Amino acid sequence: MLNIRDQLSTLLRTVVADQADDLLDAAKWEMPKDATFGDLSCPIAFKLASRQRLAPPLVAKELARRLGELAVASPLSAWVERIDSVHGFVNVHLSQSALSSVLQQVFIEGGAYGTSRAGAGQRILIEFVSANPTGPLSVAHGRQAAVGDALGNVLRAQGYDVTKEYYLNDEGRQIEMLGRSLRARYVQQLGQDEPFPEDGYHGAYVTEVAAELVKQHGDALRDAPLERFVEIGMASQLERIKDDLTRFGLTFDRWESQRQLRIDGHIDRALEALRAQDCLFEQDGATWFASTRFGDDKDRVVKKQTGELTYLAPDIAYHQLKFQRGYGRVINLWGPDHHGYIARIKAAVTALGQAADRLTVKIVQLVTLTRAGKVVPMSKRQGEFVTFREIMQEVGVDATRYFYLMRTAESHLDFDLELAKSQSQENPVYYVQYAHARICSVIENFTKQLPEVAADPNVDGTLLDQPEERLMLRQLFQFPSVVTACAQSLEAQGVTVYLQKLAELFHVFYTKHRVISDDLARSRARLALVQATRIVLANGLGLLGVSAPQRM
Repeated sequence: MLNIRDQLSTLLRTVVADQADDLLDAAKWEMPKDATFGDLSCPIAFKLASRQRLAPPLVAKELARRLGELAVASPLSAWVERIDSVHGFVNVHLSQSALSSVLQQVFIEGGAYGTSRAGAGQRILIEFVSANPTGPLSVAHGRQAAVGDALGNVLRAQGYDVTKEYYLNDEGRQIEMLGRSLRARYVQQLGQDEPFPEDGYHGAYVTEVAAELVKQHGDALRDAPLERFVEIGMASQLERIKDDLTRFGLTFDRWESQRQLRIDGHIDRALEALRAQDCLFEQDGATWFASTRFGDDKDRVVKKQTGELTYLAPDIAYHQLKFQRGYGRVINLWGPDHHGYIARIKAAVTALGQAADRLTVKIVQLVTLTRAGKVVPMSKRQGEFVTFREIMQEVGVDATRYFYLMRTAESHLDFDLELAKSQSQENPVYYVQYAHARICSVIENFTKQLPEVAADPNVDGTLLDQPEERLMLRQLFQFPSVVTACAQSLEAQGVTVYLQKLAELFHVFYTKHRVISDDLARSRARLALVQATRIVLANGLGLLGVSAPQRM
Protein backbone atom coordinates (compact mmCIF):
# COMPACT_ATOMS: atom_id res chain seq x y z
CA MET A 1 0.00 0.00 0.00
CA LEU A 2 1.22 3.48 -0.84
CA ASN A 3 2.60 5.27 2.20
CA ILE A 4 0.68 8.49 1.85
CA ARG A 5 2.48 10.34 4.63
CA ASP A 6 5.92 9.54 3.24
CA GLN A 7 4.83 10.60 -0.24
CA LEU A 8 3.44 13.88 1.08
CA SER A 9 6.62 14.55 3.04
CA THR A 10 8.69 13.90 -0.09
CA LEU A 11 6.64 16.43 -2.04
CA LEU A 12 6.87 18.89 0.82
CA ARG A 13 10.66 18.60 0.79
CA THR A 14 10.57 19.63 -2.85
CA VAL A 15 8.38 22.62 -2.06
CA VAL A 16 10.65 23.88 0.75
CA ALA A 17 13.92 22.76 -0.81
CA ASP A 18 15.38 26.24 -0.46
CA GLN A 19 14.67 26.33 3.28
CA ALA A 20 16.77 25.03 6.19
CA ASP A 21 16.69 21.28 6.83
CA ASP A 22 15.43 21.74 10.38
CA LEU A 23 12.08 22.80 8.96
CA LEU A 24 11.48 19.22 7.93
CA ASP A 25 11.15 18.34 11.61
CA ALA A 26 7.89 20.26 11.54
CA ALA A 27 6.67 18.35 8.50
CA LYS A 28 4.56 15.92 10.52
CA TRP A 29 1.24 14.84 9.13
CA GLU A 30 -1.39 14.38 11.80
CA MET A 31 -5.15 13.88 11.79
CA PRO A 32 -7.08 17.07 12.55
CA LYS A 33 -9.62 16.73 15.34
CA ASP A 34 -12.17 18.44 13.12
CA ALA A 35 -12.79 16.19 10.09
CA THR A 36 -13.91 19.18 8.01
CA PHE A 37 -10.28 20.33 8.04
CA GLY A 38 -9.22 17.22 6.15
CA ASP A 39 -7.68 13.86 6.93
CA LEU A 40 -4.05 14.93 7.35
CA SER A 41 -2.67 18.23 8.53
CA CYS A 42 0.83 19.76 8.73
CA PRO A 43 1.91 22.82 10.78
CA ILE A 44 5.12 23.60 8.87
CA ALA A 45 3.77 26.96 7.68
CA PHE A 46 4.13 28.37 11.19
CA LYS A 47 7.91 27.88 11.17
CA LEU A 48 8.23 29.17 7.63
CA ALA A 49 6.13 32.20 8.47
CA SER A 50 8.41 33.27 11.33
CA ARG A 51 11.40 33.20 9.00
CA GLN A 52 9.67 34.89 6.11
CA ARG A 53 7.97 37.40 8.42
CA LEU A 54 4.60 36.63 6.90
CA ALA A 55 1.30 35.57 8.38
CA PRO A 56 1.01 31.75 8.69
CA PRO A 57 -2.29 31.59 6.73
CA LEU A 58 -0.63 33.26 3.75
CA VAL A 59 2.33 30.89 3.83
CA ALA A 60 0.05 27.85 4.28
CA LYS A 61 -2.12 28.91 1.35
CA GLU A 62 0.90 29.09 -0.96
CA LEU A 63 2.28 25.79 0.32
CA ALA A 64 -1.08 24.10 -0.26
CA ARG A 65 -1.22 25.45 -3.81
CA ARG A 66 2.27 24.24 -4.72
CA LEU A 67 1.82 20.92 -2.95
CA GLY A 68 -1.46 20.35 -4.77
CA GLU A 69 0.20 20.92 -8.15
CA LEU A 70 2.89 18.39 -7.36
CA ALA A 71 0.38 15.85 -6.03
CA VAL A 72 -1.59 15.88 -9.29
CA ALA A 73 1.51 14.82 -11.20
CA SER A 74 2.58 12.17 -8.66
CA PRO A 75 1.43 8.71 -7.57
CA LEU A 76 -0.75 10.55 -5.05
CA SER A 77 -3.10 11.80 -7.76
CA ALA A 78 -5.65 9.00 -7.15
CA TRP A 79 -5.30 9.23 -3.38
CA VAL A 80 -5.66 12.95 -2.72
CA GLU A 81 -8.98 14.64 -3.34
CA ARG A 82 -7.69 18.15 -2.63
CA ILE A 83 -5.18 20.12 -0.60
CA ASP A 84 -6.11 23.37 1.09
CA SER A 85 -5.22 25.42 4.16
CA VAL A 86 -7.09 26.54 7.27
CA HIS A 87 -5.76 28.76 10.06
CA GLY A 88 -2.17 28.28 8.94
CA PHE A 89 -2.31 24.50 8.59
CA VAL A 90 -1.82 22.68 5.30
CA ASN A 91 -4.65 20.16 5.06
CA VAL A 92 -4.97 17.11 2.84
CA HIS A 93 -8.35 15.61 2.02
CA LEU A 94 -7.99 11.97 1.00
CA SER A 95 -10.12 10.35 -1.65
CA GLN A 96 -12.68 7.69 -0.82
CA SER A 97 -10.52 5.06 -2.53
CA ALA A 98 -7.53 6.08 -0.41
CA LEU A 99 -9.46 5.76 2.83
CA SER A 100 -11.18 2.51 1.94
CA SER A 101 -7.85 0.96 0.93
CA VAL A 102 -7.07 0.75 4.63
CA LEU A 103 -9.44 -2.22 4.82
CA GLN A 104 -7.17 -4.28 2.60
CA GLN A 105 -4.13 -3.26 4.61
CA VAL A 106 -5.78 -4.23 7.91
CA PHE A 107 -6.90 -7.60 6.56
CA ILE A 108 -3.50 -8.41 5.08
CA GLU A 109 -1.52 -7.40 8.17
CA GLY A 110 -4.05 -8.58 10.75
CA GLY A 111 -2.47 -8.59 14.19
CA ALA A 112 0.58 -6.82 12.77
CA TYR A 113 -1.40 -3.78 11.63
CA GLY A 114 0.01 -0.79 13.49
CA THR A 115 3.50 -2.23 13.74
CA SER A 116 6.60 -1.07 11.90
CA ARG A 117 10.32 -1.74 11.63
CA ALA A 118 11.30 1.81 12.49
CA GLY A 119 13.28 0.66 15.51
CA ALA A 120 15.47 -1.51 13.29
CA GLY A 121 16.26 -3.84 16.18
CA GLN A 122 17.83 -1.14 18.37
CA ARG A 123 18.15 -2.51 21.89
CA ILE A 124 16.22 -0.66 24.60
CA LEU A 125 16.15 -1.47 28.30
CA ILE A 126 13.13 -0.35 30.33
CA GLU A 127 13.56 -0.65 34.08
CA PHE A 128 10.39 -0.15 36.11
CA VAL A 129 8.53 -1.02 39.31
CA SER A 130 11.77 -2.10 41.09
CA ALA A 131 10.07 -1.88 44.48
CA ASN A 132 12.14 -2.94 47.47
CA PRO A 133 11.13 -6.49 48.52
CA THR A 134 10.13 -5.23 51.96
CA GLY A 135 6.35 -5.25 51.54
CA PRO A 136 3.42 -5.53 49.10
CA LEU A 137 3.34 -3.55 45.88
CA SER A 138 1.50 -0.27 46.33
CA VAL A 139 -1.09 1.40 44.13
CA ALA A 140 1.70 3.58 42.72
CA HIS A 141 3.84 0.54 41.90
CA GLY A 142 0.85 -0.86 40.01
CA ARG A 143 0.70 2.21 37.83
CA GLN A 144 4.41 1.88 37.06
CA ALA A 145 3.78 -1.75 36.10
CA ALA A 146 1.03 -0.78 33.66
CA VAL A 147 2.96 2.13 32.16
CA GLY A 148 6.20 0.20 31.73
CA ASP A 149 4.58 -2.91 30.30
CA ALA A 150 2.50 -0.98 27.76
CA LEU A 151 5.45 1.21 26.78
CA GLY A 152 7.55 -1.89 26.18
CA ASN A 153 4.77 -3.33 24.00
CA VAL A 154 4.52 -0.14 21.97
CA LEU A 155 8.27 0.03 21.41
CA ARG A 156 8.38 -3.62 20.37
CA ALA A 157 5.58 -2.90 17.92
CA GLN A 158 7.88 -0.34 16.34
CA GLY A 159 10.67 -2.81 15.81
CA TYR A 160 12.80 -2.17 18.89
CA ASP A 161 14.45 -5.01 20.78
CA VAL A 162 13.05 -4.32 24.24
CA THR A 163 14.09 -5.79 27.57
CA LYS A 164 11.79 -5.23 30.56
CA GLU A 165 13.82 -5.31 33.75
CA TYR A 166 13.20 -5.23 37.50
CA TYR A 167 16.02 -4.00 39.73
CA LEU A 168 16.07 -5.64 43.14
CA ASN A 169 17.34 -3.54 46.05
CA ASP A 170 18.05 -6.73 47.98
CA GLU A 171 20.52 -5.44 50.55
CA GLY A 172 21.02 -2.41 52.73
CA ARG A 173 19.35 -0.83 55.72
CA GLN A 174 15.76 -1.32 54.58
CA ILE A 175 16.27 -5.02 53.95
CA GLU A 176 17.98 -5.39 57.32
CA MET A 177 15.07 -3.60 59.00
CA LEU A 178 12.65 -6.08 57.42
CA GLY A 179 14.67 -8.91 58.99
CA ARG A 180 14.67 -7.22 62.40
CA SER A 181 10.92 -6.64 62.16
CA LEU A 182 10.28 -10.26 61.25
CA ARG A 183 12.49 -11.54 64.07
CA ALA A 184 10.68 -9.35 66.60
CA ARG A 185 7.25 -10.56 65.42
CA TYR A 186 8.44 -14.16 65.45
CA VAL A 187 9.64 -13.94 69.07
CA GLN A 188 6.40 -12.20 70.01
CA GLN A 189 4.46 -15.05 68.36
CA LEU A 190 6.32 -17.39 70.70
CA GLY A 191 4.77 -15.49 73.60
CA GLN A 192 7.87 -13.58 74.65
CA ASP A 193 8.37 -9.86 75.06
CA GLU A 194 10.51 -8.47 72.29
CA PRO A 195 10.95 -4.76 71.52
CA PHE A 196 9.94 -3.86 67.99
CA PRO A 197 12.43 -1.78 65.94
CA GLU A 198 11.55 1.89 66.03
CA ASP A 199 11.77 2.15 62.23
CA GLY A 200 10.46 -1.37 61.65
CA TYR A 201 7.78 -2.56 59.23
CA HIS A 202 4.45 -2.62 61.10
CA GLY A 203 2.37 -4.13 58.29
CA ALA A 204 0.20 -7.16 58.99
CA TYR A 205 2.13 -9.03 56.32
CA VAL A 206 5.15 -9.23 58.65
CA THR A 207 3.04 -10.75 61.42
CA GLU A 208 1.56 -13.23 58.93
CA VAL A 209 5.02 -14.42 57.87
CA ALA A 210 6.08 -14.69 61.53
CA ALA A 211 3.02 -16.81 62.34
CA GLU A 212 3.84 -19.12 59.45
CA LEU A 213 7.39 -19.52 60.76
CA VAL A 214 6.07 -20.57 64.15
CA LYS A 215 3.71 -23.01 62.46
CA GLN A 216 6.52 -24.55 60.41
CA HIS A 217 9.47 -24.37 62.81
CA GLY A 218 8.10 -23.84 66.29
CA ASP A 219 10.80 -22.16 68.39
CA ALA A 220 13.69 -23.65 66.40
CA LEU A 221 14.58 -20.24 64.96
CA ARG A 222 14.77 -18.52 68.34
CA ASP A 223 18.56 -18.26 68.19
CA ALA A 224 18.88 -17.98 64.40
CA PRO A 225 21.10 -15.13 63.18
CA LEU A 226 19.55 -11.96 61.84
CA GLU A 227 20.64 -12.91 58.30
CA ARG A 228 18.23 -15.86 58.38
CA PHE A 229 15.27 -13.60 59.07
CA VAL A 230 16.46 -11.17 56.41
CA GLU A 231 16.51 -13.96 53.82
CA ILE A 232 13.14 -15.35 54.89
CA GLY A 233 11.49 -11.93 54.98
CA MET A 234 12.86 -10.86 51.62
CA ALA A 235 11.99 -14.18 49.95
CA SER A 236 8.40 -14.03 51.20
CA GLN A 237 7.86 -10.49 49.91
CA LEU A 238 9.56 -11.18 46.59
CA GLU A 239 7.31 -14.19 46.08
CA ARG A 240 4.28 -11.98 46.72
CA ILE A 241 5.55 -9.32 44.33
CA LYS A 242 6.11 -11.86 41.57
CA ASP A 243 2.68 -13.34 42.17
CA ASP A 244 1.03 -9.92 41.86
CA LEU A 245 2.87 -9.19 38.62
CA THR A 246 1.92 -12.59 37.21
CA ARG A 247 -1.73 -11.90 38.01
CA PHE A 248 -1.34 -8.61 36.21
CA GLY A 249 -0.03 -10.40 33.11
CA LEU A 250 3.41 -8.81 33.38
CA THR A 251 6.52 -10.89 32.81
CA PHE A 252 9.90 -9.26 33.30
CA ASP A 253 12.61 -10.41 30.93
CA ARG A 254 15.29 -9.95 33.56
CA TRP A 255 15.67 -9.44 37.30
CA GLU A 256 18.88 -7.67 38.32
CA SER A 257 20.17 -7.94 41.91
CA GLN A 258 21.98 -5.18 43.77
CA ARG A 259 23.58 -7.80 46.00
CA GLN A 260 24.90 -9.64 42.95
CA LEU A 261 26.36 -6.41 41.60
CA ARG A 262 28.46 -6.17 44.74
CA ILE A 263 29.44 -9.84 44.77
CA ASP A 264 30.48 -9.72 41.12
CA GLY A 265 32.62 -6.63 41.72
CA HIS A 266 30.59 -4.30 39.49
CA ILE A 267 30.33 -1.63 42.19
CA ASP A 268 34.07 -1.55 42.82
CA ARG A 269 34.80 -1.41 39.09
CA ALA A 270 32.33 1.42 38.54
CA LEU A 271 33.94 3.51 41.29
CA GLU A 272 37.37 2.71 39.88
CA ALA A 273 36.20 3.91 36.47
CA LEU A 274 35.06 7.20 38.00
CA ARG A 275 38.35 7.54 39.84
CA ALA A 276 40.25 6.93 36.61
CA GLN A 277 38.34 9.87 35.13
CA ASP A 278 39.34 11.99 38.15
CA CYS A 279 35.67 12.20 39.16
CA LEU A 280 36.10 10.99 42.75
CA PHE A 281 37.72 12.89 45.61
CA GLU A 282 38.21 12.43 49.33
CA GLN A 283 36.82 14.92 51.83
CA ASP A 284 36.03 14.68 55.55
CA GLY A 285 36.94 11.02 55.51
CA ALA A 286 34.33 10.20 52.83
CA THR A 287 34.57 9.53 49.10
CA TRP A 288 32.68 11.97 46.90
CA PHE A 289 31.53 11.92 43.28
CA ALA A 290 32.19 15.29 41.60
CA SER A 291 28.75 15.33 40.03
CA THR A 292 28.58 19.14 39.79
CA ARG A 293 31.01 18.87 36.88
CA PHE A 294 28.22 17.12 34.98
CA GLY A 295 25.23 19.29 35.78
CA ASP A 296 24.23 18.19 39.28
CA ASP A 297 23.53 20.89 41.87
CA LYS A 298 26.01 19.47 44.42
CA ASP A 299 28.62 16.74 44.73
CA ARG A 300 27.50 13.41 46.14
CA VAL A 301 28.95 10.98 48.69
CA VAL A 302 29.42 7.45 47.36
CA LYS A 303 31.25 6.03 50.39
CA LYS A 304 30.73 7.21 53.96
CA GLN A 305 33.41 7.72 56.60
CA THR A 306 32.52 4.29 57.97
CA GLY A 307 33.33 2.70 54.61
CA GLU A 308 29.65 1.95 53.99
CA LEU A 309 28.44 2.64 50.45
CA THR A 310 25.59 5.08 49.86
CA TYR A 311 22.62 4.16 47.68
CA LEU A 312 24.21 6.05 44.81
CA ALA A 313 27.23 3.74 44.47
CA PRO A 314 25.35 0.57 43.40
CA ASP A 315 23.02 2.67 41.24
CA ILE A 316 26.04 4.03 39.36
CA ALA A 317 27.32 0.49 38.87
CA TYR A 318 23.92 -0.70 37.74
CA HIS A 319 23.67 1.98 35.08
CA GLN A 320 27.19 1.32 33.89
CA LEU A 321 26.27 -2.35 33.52
CA LYS A 322 23.16 -1.48 31.51
CA PHE A 323 25.27 0.15 28.82
CA GLN A 324 27.97 -2.51 29.01
CA ARG A 325 25.28 -5.04 28.15
CA GLY A 326 24.87 -3.31 24.81
CA TYR A 327 21.69 -1.26 25.11
CA GLY A 328 21.53 1.73 22.83
CA ARG A 329 18.97 3.40 25.02
CA VAL A 330 18.04 3.04 28.67
CA ILE A 331 14.67 4.11 30.09
CA ASN A 332 13.92 4.35 33.81
CA LEU A 333 10.40 4.74 35.16
CA TRP A 334 10.57 6.18 38.68
CA GLY A 335 8.13 7.46 41.25
CA PRO A 336 7.89 11.18 42.07
CA ASP A 337 9.94 10.70 45.24
CA HIS A 338 12.94 10.01 42.97
CA HIS A 339 12.70 13.23 40.99
CA GLY A 340 15.70 14.77 42.73
CA TYR A 341 17.75 11.68 41.94
CA ILE A 342 17.68 12.20 38.16
CA ALA A 343 20.48 14.77 37.93
CA ARG A 344 23.00 12.67 39.86
CA ILE A 345 22.33 9.54 37.77
CA LYS A 346 22.57 11.56 34.57
CA ALA A 347 25.85 12.99 35.87
CA ALA A 348 27.20 9.51 36.59
CA VAL A 349 26.25 8.20 33.17
CA THR A 350 27.96 11.16 31.52
CA ALA A 351 31.07 10.77 33.70
CA LEU A 352 31.29 7.13 32.63
CA GLY A 353 31.49 8.18 29.00
CA GLN A 354 27.90 7.79 27.82
CA ALA A 355 25.88 10.47 26.06
CA ALA A 356 23.35 11.82 28.55
CA ASP A 357 20.48 11.47 26.06
CA ARG A 358 20.96 7.69 26.00
CA LEU A 359 19.35 7.64 29.44
CA THR A 360 15.73 8.76 29.78
CA VAL A 361 14.10 9.00 33.18
CA LYS A 362 10.33 9.36 33.26
CA ILE A 363 8.46 10.13 36.45
CA VAL A 364 5.26 8.15 36.96
CA GLN A 365 3.05 10.26 39.18
CA LEU A 366 0.97 9.08 42.11
CA VAL A 367 -2.59 7.81 42.10
CA THR A 368 -5.56 9.06 44.11
CA LEU A 369 -8.25 6.46 44.71
CA THR A 370 -11.84 7.66 44.87
CA ARG A 371 -15.09 5.92 45.65
CA ALA A 372 -18.47 7.60 45.20
CA GLY A 373 -16.70 10.90 44.75
CA LYS A 374 -14.73 10.63 47.98
CA VAL A 375 -11.00 10.07 48.33
CA VAL A 376 -10.11 6.65 49.70
CA PRO A 377 -7.60 7.02 52.57
CA MET A 378 -4.25 5.56 51.62
CA SER A 379 -4.04 3.47 54.79
CA LYS A 380 -5.21 0.03 55.71
CA ARG A 381 -8.19 0.57 57.97
CA GLN A 382 -11.92 -0.14 58.01
CA GLY A 383 -11.55 -2.44 55.03
CA GLU A 384 -10.16 0.23 52.69
CA PHE A 385 -7.35 -1.04 50.51
CA VAL A 386 -4.11 0.47 49.37
CA THR A 387 -2.22 -2.37 47.74
CA PHE A 388 -1.86 -3.18 44.09
CA ARG A 389 -3.25 -6.67 44.67
CA GLU A 390 -6.42 -5.32 46.24
CA ILE A 391 -6.96 -2.96 43.32
CA MET A 392 -6.85 -5.93 40.94
CA GLN A 393 -9.18 -7.93 43.16
CA GLU A 394 -11.62 -5.05 43.41
CA VAL A 395 -11.93 -3.96 39.77
CA GLY A 396 -10.21 -6.69 37.72
CA VAL A 397 -6.96 -6.71 35.79
CA ASP A 398 -8.33 -5.20 32.57
CA ALA A 399 -9.90 -2.20 34.27
CA THR A 400 -6.82 -1.71 36.45
CA ARG A 401 -4.53 -1.63 33.45
CA TYR A 402 -6.75 0.61 31.36
CA PHE A 403 -7.44 3.15 34.11
CA TYR A 404 -3.75 3.34 35.00
CA LEU A 405 -3.01 4.23 31.35
CA MET A 406 -5.71 6.82 30.76
CA ARG A 407 -3.46 9.74 31.70
CA THR A 408 0.10 10.49 30.72
CA ALA A 409 2.59 9.01 33.15
CA GLU A 410 3.70 12.39 34.45
CA SER A 411 0.13 13.48 35.19
CA HIS A 412 -1.51 12.77 38.54
CA LEU A 413 -4.16 10.06 38.16
CA ASP A 414 -7.57 9.98 39.81
CA PHE A 415 -8.73 6.35 39.87
CA ASP A 416 -12.51 6.06 40.26
CA LEU A 417 -13.08 2.59 41.74
CA GLU A 418 -16.84 2.51 41.25
CA LEU A 419 -16.54 3.63 37.63
CA ALA A 420 -13.85 1.03 36.95
CA LYS A 421 -16.17 -1.72 38.23
CA SER A 422 -19.31 -0.57 36.44
CA GLN A 423 -20.60 -2.32 33.34
CA SER A 424 -21.81 0.79 31.60
CA GLN A 425 -20.82 2.96 28.69
CA GLU A 426 -19.47 5.50 31.16
CA ASN A 427 -16.70 3.03 32.00
CA PRO A 428 -13.98 3.63 29.36
CA VAL A 429 -12.58 0.09 29.31
CA TYR A 430 -16.04 -1.47 29.23
CA TYR A 431 -16.98 0.91 26.39
CA VAL A 432 -14.04 -0.21 24.25
CA GLN A 433 -14.33 -3.90 25.09
CA TYR A 434 -18.07 -3.82 24.44
CA ALA A 435 -17.42 -2.41 20.96
CA HIS A 436 -15.17 -5.39 20.24
CA ALA A 437 -17.69 -7.88 21.65
CA ARG A 438 -20.53 -6.25 19.75
CA ILE A 439 -18.64 -6.56 16.48
CA CYS A 440 -17.99 -10.24 17.20
CA SER A 441 -21.73 -10.68 17.63
CA VAL A 442 -22.42 -8.84 14.36
CA ILE A 443 -19.97 -11.06 12.49
CA GLU A 444 -21.51 -14.18 14.02
CA ASN A 445 -25.01 -13.09 13.00
CA PHE A 446 -23.80 -12.17 9.52
CA THR A 447 -22.29 -15.64 9.10
CA LYS A 448 -25.55 -17.29 10.15
CA GLN A 449 -27.73 -15.19 7.84
CA LEU A 450 -25.33 -15.05 4.89
CA PRO A 451 -23.04 -18.07 5.26
CA GLU A 452 -21.90 -17.80 1.67
CA VAL A 453 -20.43 -14.30 2.26
CA ALA A 454 -17.03 -14.14 3.93
CA ALA A 455 -15.30 -11.04 5.21
CA ASP A 456 -13.44 -9.68 2.20
CA PRO A 457 -11.36 -6.49 2.07
CA ASN A 458 -11.69 -6.28 -1.71
CA VAL A 459 -15.06 -4.60 -1.55
CA ASP A 460 -16.40 -1.56 -3.34
CA GLY A 461 -15.11 1.21 -1.09
CA THR A 462 -17.36 3.79 -2.71
CA LEU A 463 -20.30 2.13 -0.95
CA LEU A 464 -18.89 3.23 2.42
CA ASP A 465 -19.90 6.80 1.69
CA GLN A 466 -21.92 7.67 4.77
CA PRO A 467 -20.32 10.24 7.12
CA GLU A 468 -20.13 7.68 9.95
CA GLU A 469 -18.40 5.17 7.67
CA ARG A 470 -15.89 7.67 6.39
CA LEU A 471 -15.02 8.70 9.94
CA MET A 472 -14.40 5.07 10.85
CA LEU A 473 -12.15 4.57 7.82
CA ARG A 474 -10.31 7.73 8.73
CA GLN A 475 -9.76 6.48 12.28
CA LEU A 476 -8.54 3.07 11.10
CA PHE A 477 -6.11 4.80 8.75
CA GLN A 478 -4.61 6.67 11.70
CA PHE A 479 -3.75 3.69 13.91
CA PRO A 480 -0.16 3.10 12.72
CA SER A 481 0.64 6.79 13.15
CA VAL A 482 -0.79 6.77 16.68
CA VAL A 483 1.43 3.84 17.68
CA THR A 484 4.45 5.54 16.12
CA ALA A 485 3.70 8.77 17.97
CA CYS A 486 3.34 6.86 21.26
CA ALA A 487 6.73 5.23 20.73
CA GLN A 488 8.35 8.58 19.97
CA SER A 489 6.84 10.27 23.02
CA LEU A 490 7.36 7.20 25.25
CA GLU A 491 3.70 7.44 26.26
CA ALA A 492 1.25 4.58 25.67
CA GLN A 493 -1.61 6.77 26.87
CA GLY A 494 -2.33 7.85 23.29
CA VAL A 495 -3.55 4.35 22.52
CA THR A 496 -6.35 4.68 25.10
CA VAL A 497 -7.45 7.98 23.54
CA TYR A 498 -7.44 6.38 20.11
CA LEU A 499 -9.43 3.34 21.21
CA GLN A 500 -12.07 5.48 22.93
CA LYS A 501 -12.60 7.41 19.71
CA LEU A 502 -12.70 4.32 17.51
CA ALA A 503 -15.20 2.65 19.84
CA GLU A 504 -17.31 5.80 19.85
CA LEU A 505 -17.33 5.99 16.05
CA PHE A 506 -18.35 2.35 15.80
CA HIS A 507 -21.18 2.69 18.34
CA VAL A 508 -22.53 5.73 16.47
CA PHE A 509 -22.28 3.90 13.13
CA TYR A 510 -24.01 0.81 14.54
CA THR A 511 -26.84 2.91 15.96
CA LYS A 512 -27.52 4.62 12.61
CA HIS A 513 -26.84 1.88 10.08
CA ARG A 514 -27.57 -1.78 9.57
CA VAL A 515 -24.66 -3.99 8.65
CA ILE A 516 -26.90 -6.71 7.21
CA SER A 517 -29.44 -5.49 4.69
CA ASP A 518 -31.05 -6.43 1.37
CA ASP A 519 -28.22 -4.60 -0.40
CA LEU A 520 -25.69 -7.46 -0.52
CA ALA A 521 -22.83 -5.35 -1.89
CA ARG A 522 -23.25 -2.73 0.81
CA SER A 523 -23.55 -5.46 3.45
CA ARG A 524 -20.25 -6.94 2.27
CA ALA A 525 -18.60 -3.53 2.48
CA ARG A 526 -19.92 -2.91 5.98
CA LEU A 527 -18.88 -6.36 7.10
CA ALA A 528 -15.34 -5.57 5.97
CA LEU A 529 -15.49 -2.24 7.79
CA VAL A 530 -16.58 -3.69 11.12
CA GLN A 531 -14.19 -6.64 10.83
CA ALA A 532 -11.28 -4.25 10.25
CA THR A 533 -12.49 -2.24 13.25
CA ARG A 534 -12.49 -5.40 15.39
CA ILE A 535 -8.91 -6.19 14.37
CA VAL A 536 -7.68 -2.71 15.23
CA LEU A 537 -9.53 -2.65 18.55
CA ALA A 538 -7.92 -5.97 19.45
CA ASN A 539 -4.48 -4.76 18.36
CA GLY A 540 -4.78 -1.60 20.43
CA LEU A 541 -6.03 -3.43 23.51
CA GLY A 542 -3.20 -5.92 23.07
CA LEU A 543 -0.63 -3.13 23.27
CA LEU A 544 -2.14 -2.13 26.61
CA GLY A 545 -2.21 -5.70 27.88
CA VAL A 546 -6.03 -5.60 28.04
CA SER A 547 -8.18 -8.46 26.77
CA ALA A 548 -10.51 -8.20 23.78
CA PRO A 549 -13.55 -10.29 24.79
CA GLN A 550 -15.85 -11.82 22.20
CA ARG A 551 -18.83 -11.76 24.55
CA MET A 552 -19.78 -9.51 27.46
